[in-house]
Amino acid sequence: MKTLLLAAGEGRRLNYKKMLRPILGKPMIFWTLNVVRASGFSPQDVIVVIGYNVDLMRSWLQKYDSRLNIVENPNYKNEMFSSIKAGIYHLPEDTRNVLIVLGDQPLVKPETIKAILLMQNPLKVVQPVYKDKRYHPLLIPEPMIETIRCAPLNCTLKDIMPPPEERILVPVDDEGVALDIDTPDDLKKAESILKIRLQEADEGLAH
Repeated sequence: MKTLLLAAGEGRRLNYKKMLRPILGKPMIFWTLNVVRASGFSPQDVIVVIGYNVDLMRSWLQKYDSRLNIVENPNYKNEMFSSIKAGIYHLPEDTRNVLIVLGDQPLVKPETIKAILLMQNPLKVVQPVYKDKRYHPLLIPEPMIETIRCAPLNCTLKDIMPPPEERILVPVDDEGVALDIDTPDDLKKAESILKIRLQEADEGLAH
């Protein structure tokens, strides 16, 4: 299975270069990549879609792992759907499901992605639910992959998503799915949460 990691946006509310903004000394996109890797994806199975500041982004991504598949979205100003289309264009023809991950959600737990993947279905979208609200990452089935391929650029994912009752909804205990890092306050909150998680992990290793 492949995953599309969407990292093409400008990040205007964070003074641009959002994906490279440091969180505890590490670029945001590295944290998100670590989550994807910890959930079971190898670098070869990750397609990172970039758009804004491509040369700088490509350089940092190659520092992370040269085996990543890096795809440029020349239409990144057309919002997220254009990046999804750009990534899907580079999927192998025999792809049955693809996971769509947002680059600005570095707090999603690997366990959440694993729970989503366990519910994969050849015909249905799988989506996490936190406190009765639906979020990303999304697992998209083959029929929807084809719909996205054929959809116009001015479309949105919401336009073609099936109604909630036709999706597989997975309840998760993960505030990370609800936190897109768009503002300086979001960044501070992410740092605080990650500090706690790292401390808990260290304490767990000590016992």
